[in-house]
Amino acid sequence: MHDAPEGDPAAPRCVGLYPTLAVPDVREACDWYITCFGFELRFLYGDPVTHGAVLFGAACLHFWEGVPQPNANWIYFDVTDLEAIHTRAQARGVTIMKAPADYPWGMREFNAVDLNGYNIRFGQHVDPQP
Repeated sequence: MHDAPEGDPAAPRCVGLYPTLAVPDVREACDWYITCFGFELRFLYGDPVTHGAVLFGAACLHFWEGVPQPNANWIYFDVTDLEAIHTRAQARGVTIMKAPADYPWGMREFNAVDLNGYNIRFGQHVDPQP
C-alpha cells in the first residue's frame, strides 16, 4: 500500500476506467453505440473481431465476445447536452425505459436499453431540487 500524502504527485492515480461488456457480436455492439448515441470507434481487435471499444468524450466502453449478462451490469454516463443525446437515441429507435427527468440528487437523467439488454443511463448535472 502506498501511503503518500494527499496531493502527492507520486501517488498512484487512475488514468482511465474501461467497463467491458460481454456481447455476442463486438462489431455490431460498437456500430450500435456509434449510430445510436454518437460514440466514436476506438479499436476493433481480432479476425474475426473478439474485442473492441468505443469512445464518448473521456469515457471508453469495451466489448468482448461472450454471453451478455444484462442483469448483472449497467453503465452510467455523466454527460453534457442530455437532451441532444436523448433526441438522437429516440430518432434511431433506442428503447427508452425512463424519459429525461430531474432528480433530487442534482441530475437530469434518462434510461435506455442497448441492443444486448444492458441498462444504459445518461445523466447531466442540474441544480438540486429542494
